[in-house]
Amino acid sequence: MFRRSSGLPTLFVSLLLVVGFASSANADTYQTYVTPTVNGYQIGTYLPNQPTGNFSSAADTARRFCQDQGHSGAQSFTTAIRGSAYTYIVGTNGVGPWNTTGNSNVTMIESIICFNSSSDVTYTTPTVNGYQVGTIQPNYPTGNYSTPADTARRFCLDQGHTGARTFTTAIRGSAYTYIVGTNGVGAWNTTGNSNVTMLETITCFNAPVLTYATPKVNGYQIGTIQPNYPTGNFSTPAATARRFCLDQGHVDVSSFTTAIRGTAYTYIVGTNGVGSWNTTGNSNVTMIETVTCITQ
Repeated sequence: MFRRSSGLPTLFVSLLLVVGFASSANADTYQTYVTPTVNGYQIGTYLPNQPTGNFSSAADTARRFCQDQGHSGAQSFTTAIRGSAYTYIVGTNGVGPWNTTGNSNVTMIESIICFNSSSDVTYTTPTVNGYQVGTIQPNYPTGNYSTPADTARRFCLDQGHTGARTFTTAIRGSAYTYIVGTNGVGAWNTTGNSNVTMLETITCFNAPVLTYATPKVNGYQIGTIQPNYPTGNFSTPAATARRFCLDQGHVDVSSFTTAIRGTAYTYIVGTNGVGSWNTTGNSNVTMIETVTCITQ
């Protein structure tokens, strides 16, 4: 099942592998859930309004809901912010038990489109260069590290897949191989730490894709002031890339590459990829250099 990397492939090479794999994709089936509930209450999350704590993101919550219904994952979802009783995941990355509480400013999941796919490939104890992959995040929230989601996606890209459908994690002290860089971009390196987020399993998927070089909206290349301005009404690079793909009529984003520079750029006025596009100029902008979209 495992194919160990013989070198340190760049994300550009990985993108070429992804495009070459597209012809073997299988058709997915979809099911929509309106007002999805667990234990009698609609599901939601306190993120991003309370950015720290033992919470799962809206995307993780939607994916976990679909998996609990026996589906492969969440194709898309819609949200609304309001005060409500709701059921949420006690844990990050969609891992943990469901619990019910009530808060103001809850990100409520209004609808979810779940899908089933026969093209998934699961890797147990995924390794690179002979060591299991992992990341020091979220225990070291700042630094030149990739998140578990970015690490899983990069691993799948390096195996020639479109992206990572799901993954499971465990926290422990271990020698591990991690990505030297953020957003899943950089070389793989091996080290050892305590409290490592080890990736126990990764399920990769295959789907037809289309890559956009220097993606533009309203005549300017897209980007975001994050992570250089970590707070404010800005969308992350991942949310910006995903929104771009959705605006082109595609299903989702598979991967993207970035570069930091000062330039005029078009960004999303809002978090989580929701809001209008606007053009401005800044120094230290995270410019989206390429975006690979999942076309179906």
